[in-house]
Amino acid sequence: MSSIINRFLSCIVLFSLLFSCAPARYVKPLDKGQHALQVNLGGPIAKVPGIGVIPMPLTTVGYGFGMKENLTLFGNLHTTSLLFGVGQVDVGAAYRCWSGNNMGITLQPTLNVAVDFYTGANRFWPQLDANYYWDYNELKTKAKNGKGFHKIRSVYGGISNWFDPYLIESQGRRNEQVWIPSLQLGHIWQKNQWVYQFEAKFLAPIYSNEDIVVNYPSAFGNRGALGAYFSIYYKLK
Repeated sequence: MSSIINRFLSCIVLFSLLFSCAPARYVKPLDKGQHALQVNLGGPIAKVPGIGVIPMPLTTVGYGFGMKENLTLFGNLHTTSLLFGVGQVDVGAAYRCWSGNNMGITLQPTLNVAVDFYTGANRFWPQLDANYYWDYNELKTKAKNGKGFHKIRSVYGGISNWFDPYLIESQGRRNEQVWIPSLQLGHIWQKNQWVYQFEAKFLAPIYSNEDIVVNYPSAFGNRGALGAYFSIYYKLK
Protein backbone atom coordinates (compact mmCIF):
# COMPACT_ATOMS: atom_id res chain seq x y z
CA MET A 1 0.00 0.00 0.00
CA SER A 2 2.78 2.44 0.85
CA SER A 3 4.38 1.96 -2.58
CA ILE A 4 1.05 2.75 -4.29
CA ILE A 5 0.61 5.91 -2.22
CA ASN A 6 4.19 6.94 -2.98
CA ARG A 7 3.56 6.55 -6.71
CA PHE A 8 0.41 8.61 -6.40
CA LEU A 9 2.21 11.32 -4.45
CA SER A 10 4.93 11.38 -7.10
CA CYS A 11 2.27 11.91 -9.77
CA ILE A 12 0.68 14.64 -7.68
CA VAL A 13 4.00 16.47 -7.39
CA LEU A 14 4.41 16.18 -11.17
CA PHE A 15 0.87 17.52 -11.60
CA SER A 16 1.71 20.44 -9.33
CA LEU A 17 4.64 21.31 -11.59
CA LEU A 18 2.41 21.31 -14.67
CA PHE A 19 -0.61 23.15 -13.31
CA SER A 20 -1.26 25.94 -10.82
CA CYS A 21 -1.51 23.83 -7.67
CA ALA A 22 -1.39 26.59 -5.09
CA PRO A 23 -4.03 29.02 -3.82
CA ALA A 24 -4.14 32.72 -4.62
CA ARG A 25 -1.54 34.66 -2.64
CA TYR A 26 -2.56 37.82 -0.77
CA VAL A 27 -5.82 38.53 -2.59
CA LYS A 28 -5.98 41.54 -0.26
CA PRO A 29 -2.53 43.19 -0.09
CA LEU A 30 -0.88 43.77 3.27
CA ASP A 31 -0.63 47.20 4.82
CA LYS A 32 2.48 49.23 4.01
CA GLY A 33 5.46 47.95 6.02
CA GLN A 34 3.58 44.87 7.29
CA HIS A 35 5.13 41.39 7.34
CA ALA A 36 3.29 38.06 7.17
CA LEU A 37 4.16 34.37 7.53
CA GLN A 38 1.98 31.92 5.63
CA VAL A 39 1.37 28.14 5.49
CA ASN A 40 -0.71 26.45 2.77
CA LEU A 41 -2.12 22.91 2.60
CA GLY A 42 -4.03 21.26 -0.23
CA GLY A 43 -3.94 20.39 -3.90
CA PRO A 44 -5.84 18.63 -6.67
CA ILE A 45 -8.53 16.20 -5.58
CA ALA A 46 -7.69 12.64 -6.58
CA LYS A 47 -8.95 9.10 -6.05
CA VAL A 48 -6.34 7.31 -3.95
CA PRO A 49 -6.64 3.48 -3.79
CA GLY A 50 -7.58 2.29 -0.33
CA ILE A 51 -8.25 5.82 0.93
CA GLY A 52 -10.87 7.48 -1.24
CA VAL A 53 -11.33 10.86 -2.87
CA ILE A 54 -9.22 13.46 -1.07
CA PRO A 55 -7.33 16.69 -1.82
CA MET A 56 -3.62 15.94 -1.96
CA PRO A 57 -1.64 17.28 1.04
CA LEU A 58 0.74 19.55 -0.86
CA THR A 59 2.32 22.13 1.43
CA THR A 60 4.05 25.46 1.02
CA VAL A 61 5.49 27.94 3.49
CA GLY A 62 6.01 31.58 2.62
CA TYR A 63 6.59 35.19 3.52
CA GLY A 64 4.94 38.42 2.44
CA PHE A 65 5.86 42.08 2.82
CA GLY A 66 3.73 45.16 2.22
CA MET A 67 6.00 47.27 0.03
CA LYS A 68 3.28 49.88 -0.50
CA GLU A 69 -0.36 50.24 0.51
CA ASN A 70 -1.49 48.50 -2.68
CA LEU A 71 1.58 46.32 -3.34
CA THR A 72 2.69 43.18 -1.50
CA LEU A 73 5.78 41.13 -2.39
CA PHE A 74 5.86 37.42 -1.55
CA GLY A 75 7.85 34.22 -1.87
CA ASN A 76 6.93 30.60 -1.13
CA LEU A 77 8.79 27.30 -0.80
CA HIS A 78 6.94 24.13 -1.90
CA THR A 79 7.92 21.80 0.92
CA THR A 80 6.20 18.63 -0.34
CA SER A 81 8.19 18.78 -3.59
CA LEU A 82 11.39 18.77 -1.52
CA LEU A 83 10.54 15.29 -0.23
CA PHE A 84 10.73 14.03 -3.80
CA GLY A 85 13.99 15.78 -4.65
CA VAL A 86 12.46 18.76 -6.44
CA GLY A 87 13.16 22.31 -5.30
CA GLN A 88 10.21 24.50 -6.22
CA VAL A 89 9.58 28.13 -5.31
CA ASP A 90 7.26 30.88 -6.43
CA VAL A 91 7.99 34.59 -6.09
CA GLY A 92 5.73 37.44 -7.10
CA ALA A 93 3.65 40.43 -6.16
CA ALA A 94 0.00 41.21 -5.41
CA TYR A 95 -1.05 44.62 -6.74
CA ARG A 96 -4.45 46.19 -6.04
CA CYS A 97 -5.22 47.99 -9.29
CA TRP A 98 -8.73 49.10 -8.30
CA SER A 99 -10.64 49.53 -5.05
CA GLY A 100 -14.16 50.59 -4.19
CA ASN A 101 -16.49 50.40 -1.22
CA ASN A 102 -15.28 47.26 0.64
CA MET A 103 -14.10 45.66 -2.60
CA GLY A 104 -11.18 45.59 -4.96
CA ILE A 105 -9.37 43.92 -7.85
CA THR A 106 -5.84 42.56 -7.51
CA LEU A 107 -3.34 41.40 -10.11
CA GLN A 108 -0.71 38.84 -9.20
CA PRO A 109 2.31 38.31 -11.50
CA THR A 110 4.34 35.33 -10.30
CA LEU A 111 7.37 33.34 -11.41
CA ASN A 112 7.44 29.62 -10.61
CA VAL A 113 10.79 27.82 -10.68
CA ALA A 114 11.54 24.11 -10.21
CA VAL A 115 14.87 22.25 -10.08
CA ASP A 116 15.35 18.47 -9.99
CA PHE A 117 18.16 17.85 -7.49
CA TYR A 118 18.92 14.40 -8.96
CA THR A 119 19.23 15.27 -12.65
CA GLY A 120 19.83 19.02 -12.51
CA ALA A 121 16.93 19.64 -14.87
CA ASN A 122 15.14 22.93 -14.29
CA ARG A 123 12.09 24.76 -15.61
CA PHE A 124 10.20 27.96 -14.98
CA TRP A 125 6.62 29.08 -15.56
CA PRO A 126 5.35 32.68 -15.56
CA GLN A 127 1.92 33.15 -14.01
CA LEU A 128 -0.62 35.97 -13.93
CA ASP A 129 -3.69 35.92 -11.67
CA ALA A 130 -6.57 38.36 -11.39
CA ASN A 131 -8.99 38.34 -8.44
CA TYR A 132 -12.01 40.34 -7.35
CA TYR A 133 -12.74 40.45 -3.60
CA TRP A 134 -15.57 41.81 -1.48
CA ASP A 135 -15.51 42.42 2.29
CA TYR A 136 -19.11 41.51 3.06
CA ASN A 137 -18.80 41.74 6.83
CA GLU A 138 -16.56 43.80 9.12
CA LEU A 139 -16.69 44.34 12.86
CA LYS A 140 -14.41 46.38 15.11
CA THR A 141 -14.49 46.62 18.89
CA LYS A 142 -12.24 48.51 21.24
CA ALA A 143 -11.66 47.25 24.76
CA LYS A 144 -10.61 49.40 27.68
CA ASN A 145 -7.16 47.81 27.64
CA GLY A 146 -6.78 48.98 24.04
CA LYS A 147 -6.73 45.49 22.51
CA GLY A 148 -10.27 44.74 21.28
CA PHE A 149 -10.58 42.86 18.01
CA HIS A 150 -11.05 43.42 14.30
CA LYS A 151 -12.96 40.83 12.25
CA ILE A 152 -13.34 40.82 8.47
CA ARG A 153 -15.05 38.25 6.26
CA SER A 154 -14.40 38.33 2.53
CA VAL A 155 -15.23 36.36 -0.60
CA TYR A 156 -13.27 36.38 -3.84
CA GLY A 157 -13.17 34.89 -7.30
CA GLY A 158 -10.75 35.03 -10.16
CA ILE A 159 -8.67 33.36 -12.83
CA SER A 160 -5.15 31.99 -12.69
CA ASN A 161 -3.10 31.84 -15.89
CA TRP A 162 0.02 29.69 -16.17
CA PHE A 163 2.23 30.01 -19.24
CA ASP A 164 4.59 27.25 -20.37
CA PRO A 165 7.32 28.84 -22.53
CA TYR A 166 8.81 25.46 -23.54
CA LEU A 167 7.56 24.62 -27.03
CA ILE A 168 9.02 21.11 -26.90
CA GLU A 169 8.35 18.71 -24.02
CA SER A 170 10.99 16.46 -22.48
CA GLN A 171 9.85 13.53 -24.66
CA GLY A 172 10.45 15.57 -27.79
CA ARG A 173 6.75 16.12 -28.41
CA ARG A 174 5.24 19.46 -29.27
CA ASN A 175 3.88 21.27 -26.23
CA GLU A 176 0.16 21.82 -26.67
CA GLN A 177 -0.43 23.42 -23.27
CA VAL A 178 1.24 26.81 -23.60
CA TRP A 179 -1.60 28.56 -21.73
CA ILE A 180 -3.05 26.79 -18.68
CA PRO A 181 -6.01 28.65 -17.10
CA SER A 182 -7.72 27.81 -13.80
CA LEU A 183 -10.72 29.35 -12.03
CA GLN A 184 -10.89 29.95 -8.27
CA LEU A 185 -13.45 30.83 -5.61
CA GLY A 186 -12.49 31.51 -2.03
CA HIS A 187 -13.42 32.79 1.40
CA ILE A 188 -11.22 34.69 3.86
CA TRP A 189 -11.73 35.01 7.61
CA GLN A 190 -9.58 37.53 9.47
CA LYS A 191 -9.45 38.18 13.20
CA ASN A 192 -6.82 40.70 14.24
CA GLN A 193 -3.48 39.40 12.92
CA TRP A 194 -4.72 35.88 12.04
CA VAL A 195 -6.07 35.17 8.56
CA TYR A 196 -7.70 31.91 7.39
CA GLN A 197 -8.35 31.27 3.72
CA PHE A 198 -10.22 28.47 1.94
CA GLU A 199 -10.15 28.14 -1.84
CA ALA A 200 -11.77 25.84 -4.37
CA LYS A 201 -10.06 25.68 -7.74
CA PHE A 202 -11.10 24.42 -11.17
CA LEU A 203 -7.75 23.37 -12.62
CA ALA A 204 -7.07 23.45 -16.37
CA PRO A 205 -10.72 23.02 -17.47
CA ILE A 206 -9.84 23.26 -21.17
CA TYR A 207 -7.53 20.22 -21.17
CA SER A 208 -8.35 16.51 -21.11
CA ASN A 209 -7.76 14.55 -17.89
CA GLU A 210 -7.91 11.18 -19.66
CA ASP A 211 -4.95 8.82 -20.07
CA ILE A 212 -3.39 10.11 -16.83
CA VAL A 213 -2.15 7.69 -14.17
CA VAL A 214 -4.05 9.49 -11.41
CA ASN A 215 -7.86 9.69 -11.51
CA TYR A 216 -8.92 13.31 -11.03
CA PRO A 217 -12.64 14.01 -10.46
CA SER A 218 -13.76 17.13 -12.29
CA ALA A 219 -16.83 19.34 -12.61
CA PHE A 220 -16.12 19.40 -16.35
CA GLY A 221 -16.32 15.66 -17.01
CA ASN A 222 -13.19 14.47 -18.79
CA ARG A 223 -11.49 17.86 -18.62
CA GLY A 224 -9.44 19.47 -15.88
CA ALA A 225 -9.51 18.69 -12.18
CA LEU A 226 -10.80 20.08 -8.90
CA GLY A 227 -8.59 21.43 -6.15
CA ALA A 228 -9.10 22.41 -2.49
CA TYR A 229 -6.72 24.53 -0.39
CA PHE A 230 -6.53 25.88 3.13
CA SER A 231 -4.15 28.66 4.18
CA ILE A 232 -3.23 30.30 7.46
CA TYR A 233 -1.10 33.39 7.77
CA TYR A 234 -0.13 35.66 10.58
CA LYS A 235 0.36 39.38 10.08
CA LEU A 236 3.20 40.87 12.09
CA LYS A 237 2.65 44.45 13.16
